[in-house]
Amino acid sequence: MNAGKPAARGAFGGRGERGGRAARALPLPAERTFAAALAAVFGVREDELIFERQRNPRASTFPSEFVRCRLPDGRRLELCCKYGGDAIDGCHGHRGDAAYEAAVYRLLMRRRLAGVPRLHGTFAEPSARRTWLVLERVPGVRIDDLADQAPAMRAAAAWAGRLHAAHPLADARDAGAFLIRPKRDYYLGWIRRTIEFARPLHTRYPWLPALGQHADALVAPLLAAPRVLIHGEYYPHNVLIHGDAVFAVDWQSAALAAGELDLAALTEHWPVEIADACAREYCDARWPAGPPTSFEAVLEAARIHWLFRWLGDRPKWTLRERAQWRWQALERVAARLGLT
Repeated sequence: MNAGKPAARGAFGGRGERGGRAARALPLPAERTFAAALAAVFGVREDELIFERQRNPRASTFPSEFVRCRLPDGRRLELCCKYGGDAIDGCHGHRGDAAYEAAVYRLLMRRRLAGVPRLHGTFAEPSARRTWLVLERVPGVRIDDLADQAPAMRAAAAWAGRLHAAHPLADARDAGAFLIRPKRDYYLGWIRRTIEFARPLHTRYPWLPALGQHADALVAPLLAAPRVLIHGEYYPHNVLIHGDAVFAVDWQSAALAAGELDLAALTEHWPVEIADACAREYCDARWPAGPPTSFEAVLEAARIHWLFRWLGDRPKWTLRERAQWRWQALERVAARLGLT
């Protein structure tokens, strides 16, 4: 290890729907800036720190890197330093900036929630207009990288069920007044955006404008469902598995909303047998006495929301070939409504 000097640094891309656009745009901090910031977070002198930096090849919205650090008192820490732009586009209110994510981590730490990285501290870098999050680097492998993914998916579904069971609306409101609370206009906005961005496809999908006329009915189950603390982008690439332990990372999209949104994200575009097994694990964890009669309707509404959410993110995503399966899924929705 080097005293106060990183071993590696650089920009990198991400994966998943967000595509790492912001991660590529924002560079990693310079060596001197990094050392000063880390010293400030831990309350020590720069020359007392020993650390080694390693780029994170799987960064998503924000650039990040892994750091092995030894403090003056002899403690050895494994860190994940995440650099979030303070002026990031929240994209129709879907996610917060780095300061918002830091506040979410503090809330989760106060609740002693297992499976969430510890936030050691933050650092404001005015010259780059961004806030750093200095997080515990939790062990584990992403579900995407596992050879046998089905058991990990079931474990992740059960973890989400326990999260939602432990944090009902009243508790979440009292302890997290700052959290995003999606409302009717938020959900309808993604439908409107998708229809607008898809104008070149209206000939191919003539049922789309008619489907938009059913927008209120499509989102109604989400608005009627109890609000709980959700991760907000609980996709497999944001879940790490370590033995029997599950860790959820990247909490900038946390919100108070229907818990079924997390389950729908986790199981999106997976084989039916795995999605059904995950739904059973989720229900057993959240409702040991059995799910409410509304569960299936809310889960279906959540699945439809994610279709519109990503098709309505930006026009190039709406029109790209990779989105074809989403259009096919929406066409099945339209067919059930007698629109095709």
